[in-house]
Amino acid sequence: NAKPKQFPYQVFYDVEVRKQWKPNCGGTIIGKRTILTAAHCLDGSERIKIYFGAVDKSKSTETGQQIVIVEAGSYVIHEDWNLGKMSNDIALIKLPTDLEFNQYIQPAKLPKPNSLHVDKNAIVSGWGRVKGFVATDQYTKVKTISNEKCKRIFNFDMKFLSHWLCVAPNEKRTCKGDSGGPLAERNPD
Repeated sequence: NAKPKQFPYQVFYDVEVRKQWKPNCGGTIIGKRTILTAAHCLDGSERIKIYFGAVDKSKSTETGQQIVIVEAGSYVIHEDWNLGKMSNDIALIKLPTDLEFNQYIQPAKLPKPNSLHVDKNAIVSGWGRVKGFVATDQYTKVKTISNEKCKRIFNFDMKFLSHWLCVAPNEKRTCKGDSGGPLAERNPD
């Protein structure tokens, strides 16, 4: 399990579809009003309930936890997103007000453009399904690998785009519901 303040840039969100809230995906805080996530997670959602600063999202009184509900239309999906090709699966959720950053809620530090991310240790985290969606944030270590190695390991038949980033799991894997969440490398700064 993650510890409080371990992943202050991580969010989880439920989506409302046909008046029913469903646990859904993760996201990454990249600005005072902006969450980066996966486009396929938002398809058909009417409202989004976002958990900030949470480790155990079942405990609404958890220190540092905040919940914000945003309406449909508060997100932008990449115009060339294509589920069939799994390309451009990226979206931004726009918040109605600025987040107040503190020790529990912080933006991720984004990498420099064109920086190489091969053979680096990284962490993926989220509240995805283990046997059902979990209440507490989980994480595992992964290693970034070259696109060539990725094609061999995962036996991709589809076109592999040069800007994709591939990871090889270590002892554990990501789960359904972790989509949209962060892949984080340790920042040497």
